[in-house]
Amino acid sequence: MATVTPVEQARRRLPCTGLGRYCSGAHAGFPFPGMGMRSLRRLLASLVLALPAAVDPCSAQDVGVLAGRATSGNAELPHPEGYGAFAQLHLSSWGVRLTWLRYSDETDKRGVVCEVYSPRIGCRAEGVATSARMSGLRLTVLRTVSLGSVLELGAGGGVSFNSLGATSLGDSGQRADLHMPHTGQIGYLGSGAITVAPVPRLPVRLVGGVSRHWVRFKGCADPTDPTSGYAPFCGWDRFTEVQVGVSVTLPRQ
Repeated sequence: MATVTPVEQARRRLPCTGLGRYCSGAHAGFPFPGMGMRSLRRLLASLVLALPAAVDPCSAQDVGVLAGRATSGNAELPHPEGYGAFAQLHLSSWGVRLTWLRYSDETDKRGVVCEVYSPRIGCRAEGVATSARMSGLRLTVLRTVSLGSVLELGAGGGVSFNSLGATSLGDSGQRADLHMPHTGQIGYLGSGAITVAPVPRLPVRLVGGVSRHWVRFKGCADPTDPTSGYAPFCGWDRFTEVQVGVSVTLPRQ
């Protein structure tokens, strides 16, 4: 039998929501097992500080709209779909993109409905319909490579700031048991992007992208509180996203 060191024993006791540990299952853990939030923030800050040296006075700006779809292990956002808009500033071989995205999903399952939730009185199991939505801003930095005048590829990462909302009703029409976060949700993402100019002399571009988006939900219920109930928005969840859209290039004056 392999010997488990005291350090490893301490790491195994960390909760799924803790930093420095990757959790599998419905709540995928932090994407960088050896890196905490502070280290990742420093890395992103270094990328941003390195951009001024790449500024080109003839850089252009893109504005566009997107449609997206994602998959995740979250019980209430398993296959969300949505839309958004973005603006991107081209700095030589870099791109800085600010994106607003809104995703939503609906689920039907068995759940718990109570007459009173604090304390829990008159609880029963019945069919529950839940409508969940997540929207927010994303700031990403992309390293771009142009392949002729038609195709541009980009790869990079960034941070997101998200708000979350959900409505959950039982078959009886009463509010179902659902513990929600009371603050914003911070996320991190790695992205790949492609831009195609079907007619290079025109400013219209077709855009697409894929992302791995890790969001830390802050809706964990207190296990020692008897009034705490169903808490699907707890800890890290990973979203695999695909977006397509169209943009217009606006040259800088």
